[in-house]
Amino acid sequence: MDSALGREEIPWGSQHHEMFKKHFGNSIMTDILCEDLPEACNQVTLDQELRDSNGIPSPKITYRYSENSKRMMTHALARGRELMEAAGAWKIKSEGLVRGSGWHLMGTARMGKDASSSVVNEWGRSHDVRNLFIVDASIFVTSSSCNPTNTLQSLSLYIADNIKKNITNLFD
Repeated sequence: MDSALGREEIPWGSQHHEMFKKHFGNSIMTDILCEDLPEACNQVTLDQELRDSNGIPSPKITYRYSENSKRMMTHALARGRELMEAAGAWKIKSEGLVRGSGWHLMGTARMGKDASSSVVNEWGRSHDVRNLFIVDASIFVTSSSCNPTNTLQSLSLYIADNIKKNITNLFD
């Protein structure tokens, strides 16, 4: 069972309700969100070996946590533990960088005016491929520490408006 939630310690039988109340009647779960700054080595490329059934190279994601991200997480976990201890917690479980928790990966096709440091211009058009527009969280110049949906929706509308305004001279 899932040890992060203490389920392995809640037996079936006569003690089930008592143990359930002990573990969940007075419990709290916190999440830590940190800004994972861009790293030049993090990228999406085409895999030289792995191909799909049509022979097309598969995407290859190269990603590592920066030292800054590791330090932020270590610091945040320690502060979280202090918070729980100050609140009188009798059992504390901590997990950092939980793989199955979901991620908002951003910044792999950064937006900017300078083609040497960005993939798309200030309205989502690729610097290298004239008819390619990227409209997802990869155009963020850095990650956000919260759900990016509203910002992404705003950028999508902004990019669509710019495409509409400039459609007559986009491909000349």
